[in-house]
Amino acid sequence: MGRLLDRLRLILGLSAAIGLIGYGLVAERGISDARWLALLGLGWIAGLIGLWPRLPRDWGPFPRSTVKASLLFASLFGIISIQLVRMQVVDQRAIARRTGADPDTGDSFQNPRLVDLNLARNRGSIYDRHGNLLAGVEVIDGVGYRTYPNPAISYLTGYYSPWQYGLTGLEASFDDELRGVAGGSEFDEALDRLLHRQTTGNNLVLTIDSGLQAYAQDLLAHRTGAVIVIEIATGAVRTLASNPHYDPERLTHRPDRSREEIADYWATLLDDDGRPLLLRATSGRYTPGSTFKTITAAAAVDSGLATPETVYEDTGYLVVDGRELFESNRPDNSIEFWTLEEGLGYSLNLVFAQVGLQLGSDTLTRYAERFGFNDHPPFDLPVAESQIANRGDFLDSQAALADTAFGQGQLLVTPLQMALVAAAVANDGRMMRPYLVDAITDADGNQLRSTDPEVWRTPISASSAAAMQRMMIYAVEQAAIGGAYVPGYVVGGKTGTAEVEGSDPHSWFIGFIGDPEPRHAVAVVLEAGGGEIGAAVSIGQATLAAAIES
Repeated sequence: MGRLLDRLRLILGLSAAIGLIGYGLVAERGISDARWLALLGLGWIAGLIGLWPRLPRDWGPFPRSTVKASLLFASLFGIISIQLVRMQVVDQRAIARRTGADPDTGDSFQNPRLVDLNLARNRGSIYDRHGNLLAGVEVIDGVGYRTYPNPAISYLTGYYSPWQYGLTGLEASFDDELRGVAGGSEFDEALDRLLHRQTTGNNLVLTIDSGLQAYAQDLLAHRTGAVIVIEIATGAVRTLASNPHYDPERLTHRPDRSREEIADYWATLLDDDGRPLLLRATSGRYTPGSTFKTITAAAAVDSGLATPETVYEDTGYLVVDGRELFESNRPDNSIEFWTLEEGLGYSLNLVFAQVGLQLGSDTLTRYAERFGFNDHPPFDLPVAESQIANRGDFLDSQAALADTAFGQGQLLVTPLQMALVAAAVANDGRMMRPYLVDAITDADGNQLRSTDPEVWRTPISASSAAAMQRMMIYAVEQAAIGGAYVPGYVVGGKTGTAEVEGSDPHSWFIGFIGDPEPRHAVAVVLEAGGGEIGAAVSIGQATLAAAIES
């Protein structure tokens, strides 16, 4: 029996060790150093448990402690060897490209060999969907220098400053492709590395429409905020406007531009209270306000709790756990009973507080996560995680649950996340994976790789999505959002005024447009817009109209 247990312990221990360490070595896109060390440590413990000897009493003159100490040191040597394999084989490329920054000057620190390679190579260009140049290369004395012909749009690509501030945005995410060491034939790329041959960078073709992007930027004007337009059926991002933004050209090293000049511009960006280096469309996190009612309503309909015709009482006053809630959105104070559809159309907070209480924290959280909350949407740029709450027990409070159901509480969302919510409702419940890079081409324009649309999530059923579409169309055509209507097209939408402590409210609009089949979805946020809902709706309406007619 003892031998059988020892054998079982050996098999289970070694299997767990191999599984944990193997996952850490082959994890796609890599994992953080902290997670890898945790996996390595757990694997070491599991392997040690499996291999730990149970020596008999009559072992002999050789000390038991020496045997066990030898096993311990041998296992540590094995773990160190595995770590060296990971550093020198698995993560060698990431380590070689690791960068840092001086907290005082902002200067970047990176592998000088790679800086020289970056500057010596003919870097690929970045184009919009119509072939308009967003980021190009000018070769001076055999060295390629980045150029950005349209700074009002080119900030989408990120900046390229290998001598001072490193790379960001698409310039960083697709650095290998732009340098020509990835994106094409793996055999040719391996041969180039082996023979140290000079490579020519590949080009990126984006889904962005420069004309629509510039139009959205003009609509934002002086306002701080973001506008996103997504093709509903594919997930292709047509517009990713963020304001304020920076000029990447002024961060690019050139023979006619000194390091001091670049450093001065960098300093102005860091000192700007508007945070122009922040791409608000993907990395800005805001309280969503009443736009979140779209998710609350979808959860109620999809879970079978309610239909658009379900009636709720809204007298203008509700007490939840001793907290008094007041309704300010009723269009007619003499009416006290409202359907869920009317509650969404007129954005009645007390209706949605009741819906949230009926759903309960577990169901509301589950549906929010099905729409992508508490996760990072897969995208070609880094995207901040949209959150339901700061603390796991926050929604245990009935008052907090009610607040969250109508879009307040501890909710934080990115504009991209809310655009995906509107797109999923308009796409029969299918949330497509958003993407910005449509294709990679070589220097001669031959396509090396293209992006195929794929479903990322299906948060609600097609029938529930159809009900939500009707409710959002009702909000535009018959209820409170008439300013979003586009003559000749079908438009659905939802507004939001997000109360923020210590700041003016954020103004939101999300929606979709079709003819009549939905084709484009939009999300607009005006940061600290002071409840300027009309402006958010106007920007969303104009952008949708331009998108469907382009």
